[in-house]
Amino acid sequence: MMIRVASLAVAGVLALAGVAVASHKGAKVYKAELDPVAVGATAPTGKAKLVDSKKNNKVKVKVKGLTPGMTYPWHVHEGGTCAPPGPIVGVFEPYGELTANAAGNASARAKSDAFETADGYSVNVHDPVPPNDPIACGVLERKGPQGEAKGHD
Repeated sequence: MMIRVASLAVAGVLALAGVAVASHKGAKVYKAELDPVAVGATAPTGKAKLVDSKKNNKVKVKVKGLTPGMTYPWHVHEGGTCAPPGPIVGVFEPYGELTANAAGNASARAKSDAFETADGYSVNVHDPVPPNDPIACGVLERKGPQGEAKGHD
């Protein structure tokens, strides 16, 4: 009986710790909707999320409407604009491969242990064929606890 109570107590503590980690407590979270760059285009589209915390900095993209089997270059830019984008945030290199599956969907991640806050960010997905022009872009906006935009610190 004592072992069962101790096991339940440990499980409860671990569950609470997992919730605290999953909430990114103390982290700055930025989100973006990725839209096509070409005027009149309806694809590709997607989402991006950047989490800026003290030790684990990560960015993730999910894109749909890509050519199946193709691998697309992507990265985060400094500056809160898609045109013209600022310098690439190099601390996330190498950026994970963004390879479209048979349905034309892809996701990729990148992480860094060093990250400096700039005056906004954007995410670009580029055409895999030279000259590798941007085909989708979104401005990352900081989100608060209720999801409202907080601006860029």
